[in-house]
Amino acid sequence: MNKIINVIMERFRKLTAEQKKRLVLVCTCIFAFLLTLSVIMPLVNQGRGRAAQRRLAEPERIFLNLPIPAGDLFLPDEPDFIPEILLQRERRTIWTEEDAEEFWQDPLMFGEQRWRENIEAAIDELLERVP
Repeated sequence: MNKIINVIMERFRKLTAEQKKRLVLVCTCIFAFLLTLSVIMPLVNQGRGRAAQRRLAEPERIFLNLPIPAGDLFLPDEPDFIPEILLQRERRTIWTEEDAEEFWQDPLMFGEQRWRENIEAAIDELLERVP
């Protein structure tokens, strides 16, 4: 740190009287500008806050100071009619036709044969093009 100060002091000593006056004048102007900004900026921000408060209607000013109602912060309780979730069921070793009937859909019953033929034709055409 002392080395830096010594270098600055040495350079300042080498300056002429005219250059020293200019340097002091520039530093003074910069300091005055920063001091002015530090005084003016809080006043400008305070004025903006007052203008915003003036723009609010009277009922809005009243509600700004009230706490937030709990209904706005928390979701309402869920209804009690949600069915229970069956995490596991008893595994069946033997299925009867009546048991499987609930889950089985005959693919030919709804015209899936036509779709099967279209898919097989597309696959055959693709495989014929492959060298």
